[in-house]
Amino acid sequence: MKVILFCQNAYAFGIMDPIQEVLKSESHEYLWYIPEKLFGGFPFKTEKFTTSILDLQLFKADAIFVPGNEVPYYLRGLKVQIFHGLAGEKKGHFHIRNYFDLYLTQGPYFTKKFNELKAKYKNFEVHETGWPKLDVYGKSRNAYQKDKEHILKGFDTDKIILFAPTFSPRLTAAPFLLHEIEELAQSTGYVIFVKFHDLMDPKWITAYKNLSLRIPNIIFQEEKNIIKFLLQADILISDTSSVIYEFLLLDKPVISFRNIADNIQWDDSREYTQLTKKVLDNIHNDPFKSQRDVVNQEYHPYRDGNSAQRMVDVVEAYIEKNGVPETRDLSLARKLKINNLFGKPVAQPWDGNKRNKLTALLITYNEINNIEAVLENISFADEIIVVDSNSTDGTIDIIKKYPHVKLILRPFKNYTDQKSFAMDQATNDWILFMDADERLTDPLKNEILKTVNSNKEEPVAYMFLRTFMFKDKVLRFSGWQSDKNYRLFRKSKVKFDKERIVHETLLIDGKSSVLKNRLIHYSYSSYEDYKGKMVKYGQMKAIEEYEKNKKPYFYHFIFRPLYKFLNHYVLRLGFLDGRKGITICYLNALGVYSRYKELKRLRSLDKK
Repeated sequence: MKVILFCQNAYAFGIMDPIQEVLKSESHEYLWYIPEKLFGGFPFKTEKFTTSILDLQLFKADAIFVPGNEVPYYLRGLKVQIFHGLAGEKKGHFHIRNYFDLYLTQGPYFTKKFNELKAKYKNFEVHETGWPKLDVYGKSRNAYQKDKEHILKGFDTDKIILFAPTFSPRLTAAPFLLHEIEELAQSTGYVIFVKFHDLMDPKWITAYKNLSLRIPNIIFQEEKNIIKFLLQADILISDTSSVIYEFLLLDKPVISFRNIADNIQWDDSREYTQLTKKVLDNIHNDPFKSQRDVVNQEYHPYRDGNSAQRMVDVVEAYIEKNGVPETRDLSLARKLKINNLFGKPVAQPWDGNKRNKLTALLITYNEINNIEAVLENISFADEIIVVDSNSTDGTIDIIKKYPHVKLILRPFKNYTDQKSFAMDQATNDWILFMDADERLTDPLKNEILKTVNSNKEEPVAYMFLRTFMFKDKVLRFSGWQSDKNYRLFRKSKVKFDKERIVHETLLIDGKSSVLKNRLIHYSYSSYEDYKGKMVKYGQMKAIEEYEKNKKPYFYHFIFRPLYKFLNHYVLRLGFLDGRKGITICYLNALGVYSRYKELKRLRSLDKK
């Protein structure tokens, strides 16, 4: 069985991990999907994963597990929703969006609700399996006990308290309990873990981090998976967070503030006061123990740690009986929403028939902010080679974590020299040459795969049009609207012009063409970043002109930069880009000025 583990948020990792282990033990093929925003925190980078929806199209899954509310309707596979919480009272928990063929529920309370909806909609199945995130309760409940004992001994206390509020600005208790948490820590000496959702307001993250710096027994936890802290804590403080139910299932007391549930079976307060008194009462007297037993039976009665196994078994049985759905029928409005979230399906995707191999090349220097993303972006290539100019910012250490990437360290002379060297290292004829701040879109990636694997002898080189990004916003004019560069070519048919050391030029023996889809170029992360690039390029261009014995004159310093600015701002419509157009056109002109300033300096050295 081929399975996609489809994640839209970081909380999905802990839910999906037990399913991954079952799939692995039964030799199923699986592929993680994560959006680019989660790339840095993804904990399973040694597993097969992608940030590309096109890869999911090409994967042709049998099933897609989704601990979220949306999934692309156009992907092949049984679409299975796994719920990402136990708070059934929250708005939208029992909302049918028609994206899913199968709903897997946690316990009788949820199963009953979804069976009622099944009778209404008649276009999905419901099975009760338990929740895989809680499999650890059955298999590894004492996994962190020694760590807990070490923490308690270090603070000479006997209890750990977990404060885990929701992030919702309307519902969170974080702003109101700051001083109560401080008083609790100082008066009891208990260890207090503070664990916030990824989406918590940064203001409160900072406030509680500062509190933890002042008071040693308050520990701000940034580890993604909250399960460790649920297992270690003796009591939970929260508000409306669904983590309450996860904690209740451990049969331990909960204190909440202004919870919105209809049927509260724990200690809830309408006022943000007397926290210390409540904590001591619940620890020593546990007045809500009998109510917890009811919650456990209704919300998640499974104690065997086999919910993930049941999920995989149910999916296999469903597919054996009903086959694999190719798509999911949706209303036009729903389709438009999915297309907005994940992009339209790539039309006529590559057939998967590999006729030629592709080498992807990068030259890098201090690309710590780009290197992981670009390596993932070009991971479909058969060979990846990075020639690095002895980076000092950690770029090299990151590249070394990718065993399939060949890293070569080589001092930088100029762009043409470095790129020519890199191309010589490639073992395949087809070359994809990228800059670290460039990204392939799914349509462009598909176009590359189809081009490389076609039977056509011509063209031998392809230019890519580029979309320039100005601080993550598209720069539509300012001279960049028609920018294009050679990025895909056959090694045997090209070479770099050695007389050009910046804005290198490719000499081609054969026909060339331009691919239809655009490359994304994140060329401008800040004003200083772009300014540095323009000055550097200008100085390197000066070396070219110096070697051609060119001399700078007065008009080079005044009229050439002025012409560059006016050409890009007026003739090439930079004024339509607003303030960012002025900035870009000015920096381009600065690059020209820097060229002649450097040329003047080089020529002055000849006179000494």
